[in-house]
Amino acid sequence: MLTPSGAAPGKPKSRMRLLLIGLLAAVVFAALSFWPSSDTAGSSPGAAARSIAGRGAGGVAGPEIVPVLNLGAGRGAMRGEVGRNVFRFYDAPTPTPTPLPTPRPTPIGPGSPLFVGPMPIPPTPTPTPIVPPAIPFKAIGRFGPRERPIVTLEGGGRLINAREGDVVDGRFVVFRINRESVDISFTGLPPDITRRIPIPLP
Repeated sequence: MLTPSGAAPGKPKSRMRLLLIGLLAAVVFAALSFWPSSDTAGSSPGAAARSIAGRGAGGVAGPEIVPVLNLGAGRGAMRGEVGRNVFRFYDAPTPTPTPLPTPRPTPIGPGSPLFVGPMPIPPTPTPTPIVPPAIPFKAIGRFGPRERPIVTLEGGGRLINAREGDVVDGRFVVFRINRESVDISFTGLPPDITRRIPIPLP
């Protein structure tokens, strides 16, 4: 009885040899089908395309029919002109500002709510007169030399003898001793502000 390969079932080595021979034949056939021929290598891409079309759907396409690319040639130009480069920023033109009309000021006169009129002249301030305080003393006599007289003042049960320039009670200054009166000034006020106390005659 024979197997499908035509070898007897008792000869495994012969069957192995036949398989190797068949495999080798298939490899050689495939190599020969991909080997470029002289007429196909020098043909144009159009001939290769026609060869592929002639083989039909059941044919095997080999490397010899693939069109050769010309890598040394430059890039082709695009049809038409490019209007704008998308990889570059362009500054938009600055629009010309429209000048605005200058408003005319509204004159302010009588009848306008903003009219104030002539400013009144402020009156000249009147200086407030300085009123000296009352003197709690009275003069009861005058004695001593004519060049440096002494006046005796009496107040609150006290008798005080003072010459010109003396300060009494820290507030009153004996400014001038006259023959019939005494002028008293005040500390902290101008010296020309005085009060006069009469001296009774003996």
